[in-house]
Amino acid sequence: MDQIEVIATFTSKGVFPQVIKWGLKRYKILKVNLIHTIKDGVVRIYFFSVSDGTNAWKLGFNTETLNWWVEDTSVL
Repeated sequence: MDQIEVIATFTSKGVFPQVIKWGLKRYKILKVNLIHTIKDGVVRIYFFSVSDGTNAWKLGFNTETLNWWVEDTSVL
């Protein structure tokens, strides 16, 4: 799992990743395809399936540590 930096919006409707910084590259998220959550003990983990039109990622977000990571990636 690679840790990343994410610019996200937090609204009353949820959390939405906008930009991923992975290594030296930045990717603008064009579509959030799916959001789901799991509980790891008392900690809620969010997973986002997102894409930028060329690449797709499954991102993880830990609500306790506020860390983001890439769970999986593919080229569209």
